[in-house]
Amino acid sequence: MQRIRVFLRAHRKGVVLSIAIFTSLILMLFDASIQARFPHSVALGLMSIGHRILAWPIGLSSLQYENEALRDQNLRLSLELLKLREAQLENARLHALLHFKSQQAAEKSYIVARVIARNPARIANTILIDAGADEGIQARMPVVTADGLVGRIMEVHGYTAIVQLLIDHNCRVSAVVQRHSRVSGIVSFEDGTFYLKNVSLRGDIKVGDLIVSSGLGELFPKGLYVGQVVKVGDDEAQGLFREIILVPGVNFYNLEEVFVLKTSSQINN
Repeated sequence: MQRIRVFLRAHRKGVVLSIAIFTSLILMLFDASIQARFPHSVALGLMSIGHRILAWPIGLSSLQYENEALRDQNLRLSLELLKLREAQLENARLHALLHFKSQQAAEKSYIVARVIARNPARIANTILIDAGADEGIQARMPVVTADGLVGRIMEVHGYTAIVQLLIDHNCRVSAVVQRHSRVSGIVSFEDGTFYLKNVSLRGDIKVGDLIVSSGLGELFPKGLYVGQVVKVGDDEAQGLFREIILVPGVNFYNLEEVFVLKTSSQINN
């Protein structure tokens, strides 16, 4: 291969002349019409190659424009889909709230509020709502959603209030099994898990049992849904009490609207 390259370099003129003579001899073998069409065909071939070379950047630019248009359209459709999903979720929440309202007494026994911040003033396991003393909210009032008990009012300001959530270890609820056994205990949140404490080894409690507030302690009204039993400790476990683990009804990390329950004296007033 190297020898051929060296030969072509050394005899370039001769090689070109030989090709030209050979081409002329070939053309002389054909009639005049073919001889006339040959240069025309060569010219058209060269023009076609040149057109493709010049059109390639233009086609590339057109393809890029189409890709950008498709990206823009995809982004618009994605944003519209997100809006539709948000509207659907809001509709589901409002439907649940309306169902919750229909279960309340005829008199207005609650105050509707929106969550406007989490952990205000760096107080852990709390939320800030947009209702306060101006709407009659007082400290220690229970806070709920359609899914169950959220917590209690911790601090009250003019137009806002801080809610202490059940995931705070200082917020405990006296609770009872919503079944004929009526096993009672104290719901507390420890190390990322909800427990029903102080349940006797002989207590009739099963996985799937619903846990509601018992009304003892006069802090939370009776019958507010707290959670469901997902694990019952072994009967042979050491100690006087059985370990009961719950899954709460409320998603404490996705709260948007809540109800602050009024006390009996406020309802009557």
